[in-house]
Amino acid sequence: MTWFQRLYETYGNVLDNPLFADEENTLTPIGHTSQQVHIIVRIDGKGHFRGAEFIGKQSVILPATEDSAGRTSGRVAHPLIDQIKYCAKDYPAYSEEEGYFGLYEKTLSGWVQSPHSHPMAEAVYAYISKGTLVGDLVREKLLYLNQEGKLATVTEEGQDIPVFRVLTPKKVNGISQRDQGNLMIAWQVEMPGENESRTWTSEDLQKSWTAYDASQMSKKGLCMVSGSDMFLANQHPRNIRRPGDGAKLISANDKSGFTFRGRFVEQDEACSVGYATSHMAHNALRWLIARQGYKNGDQVILAWTPKGRPVPQPLNDLLSDDDEEMPDFSRDSTDDSNESEKTVSQPAIDHTRDLGQTFAQKLKRRLQGFDADIDENDTVAILGLDSATPGRLSVIFYMEQLWPEYRFALESWQNDMVWWIRRTREADAPPGKKRKTEVFWKETAPTPLEIALAAYGKRIDDQLKKNTVERLLPCIAGKRPVPFDLVTCCVSRACNRAGLDNWEWEMTLGVACAMYKGYCARHPLEKQRRKHKMGLDETNTSRDYLYGRLLAVAERIESMALFLAGENRPTNAERLMQRFADLPYATWPQLYKAIRPYRQRLQQSRGGFIRNMDKLMDEITNAFNPEEFMKPDRLSGEFLLGYHCQRQAFRNAKESETTEKTQGENE
Repeated sequence: MTWFQRLYETYGNVLDNPLFADEENTLTPIGHTSQQVHIIVRIDGKGHFRGAEFIGKQSVILPATEDSAGRTSGRVAHPLIDQIKYCAKDYPAYSEEEGYFGLYEKTLSGWVQSPHSHPMAEAVYAYISKGTLVGDLVREKLLYLNQEGKLATVTEEGQDIPVFRVLTPKKVNGISQRDQGNLMIAWQVEMPGENESRTWTSEDLQKSWTAYDASQMSKKGLCMVSGSDMFLANQHPRNIRRPGDGAKLISANDKSGFTFRGRFVEQDEACSVGYATSHMAHNALRWLIARQGYKNGDQVILAWTPKGRPVPQPLNDLLSDDDEEMPDFSRDSTDDSNESEKTVSQPAIDHTRDLGQTFAQKLKRRLQGFDADIDENDTVAILGLDSATPGRLSVIFYMEQLWPEYRFALESWQNDMVWWIRRTREADAPPGKKRKTEVFWKETAPTPLEIALAAYGKRIDDQLKKNTVERLLPCIAGKRPVPFDLVTCCVSRACNRAGLDNWEWEMTLGVACAMYKGYCARHPLEKQRRKHKMGLDETNTSRDYLYGRLLAVAERIESMALFLAGENRPTNAERLMQRFADLPYATWPQLYKAIRPYRQRLQQSRGGFIRNMDKLMDEITNAFNPEEFMKPDRLSGEFLLGYHCQRQAFRNAKESETTEKTQGENE
């Protein structure tokens, strides 16, 4: 329960901290929960109806009892803000169901009749006692009746009911129906001399309910989190990841199954947690998730310091605000990207040097920015959550590190995995014009979702995405080796160029290079670990690296010939890439023969170009060890590094030539 202790500490550190006072996302008080409301009802201080409005979906903080805070499918009322079927005394007159007004009235009346009552709560009680809520909302045209005078559950042909847009449909006898009784009602009490009329933001109202709720507690015991004697929690809150989330982290009130029976007589013998402690920890977790959590469907990954100070998240792009990008490396003659996409115009970059050093310096400066707010002795907690079942939330990962260790882990991951990754973004456009998609290459480590897409394709299901994130999290936060099967999947799909769209292949190529580079840097056997440069390494005489460079040269020759001829079709290097990776020695003569006509065609129009390509091809071939060159073994992922770096070097030469030509014309 270390993670629970850290959340409990976080609540205490953040609650009265002025640094977080102005944030829109605030901590939920003890005895409260968050929920989405749909309709705001305005009344005066004496309970007279003033009006109502439909607001769609808006998350608010509302008072809750211990039972209602953990309400899933049970009939338990919130004390103030709740569904129409709870708040409306006249609900049975407009529905086939009886509703739960009795439960709501009992809870609210207990509050308003206590010494901890509040004028706003008294006004709401006076209004709901009249039993006119549904009728008032029908007259305001917020609720809709059918021909029988009951609340409509289906729409007639051509009928548009706004509140139906926020209700979840439910199949009844094969017909999709929506229950207007499930709409959440919030109260706005307009009183003379009071500036705040919204019950969900009134601090006085919240303090009033918290005091009353505490007075209703009776069972005391030892809280195993705080170590103090206090009122114990019988139920624990829900709505952790988002409003309406029914999954709970702690649940021990089911006495019919084997939640704790078989080992203990009472649930408190397993673990007793104080009511206030439970709410503080859960509210802190809810606040942290909304503020800085990484969400992947139902999966949540979160890193935080108990002092509430900003900390880089393990799955985020640490240089996402950096504007330096790489030029587009796609082949000019066969770009099959969408017409709405355009390439960002970027300056030429010398890819013969190791750009990983530049990236490391930028990354270090970025991480040093956090040092001003975080002390070296501060603890960083990393927590992963996911739904084991619809009603249960499980901890899939937890780790604690001191800030210097955590910073070093993130820095190591980024430096080991950095490569050029294809990204897109929406470009600015004049008013009234369609925004185009810009393509750029960013020098960064791929995100876990990019790795999942590269390994399994764009049709990957949500569960496989979550499994990939879960497997990569220990590598990022714990400096563990990269899973070899993920590396193999990425490399294999990058080699299968013919089976992918151009944009998908370019993204997969960058991720595959990053994965192989990171795997070599973190090889399970220390003696086999190797650091690969991010630039073209002309001193690298590895068989796989050199074969990758040869493939890039062959592709460059044919693509230039096709470009000059105005032809847009795949090159032989593209079509034979998979076979080349499996049988390089047998495929190279076939590929060399296939580009011969294009070489002859370029002799006349681009003689200097073809001489340079022939010279480069000879240099690469001469760098081979003859025995290595003739090996029948398939190529490893290193050939993609040589291939990608050589392509970038060609692109860089073209950018430099264009820049020099432009400067000469300007002079």
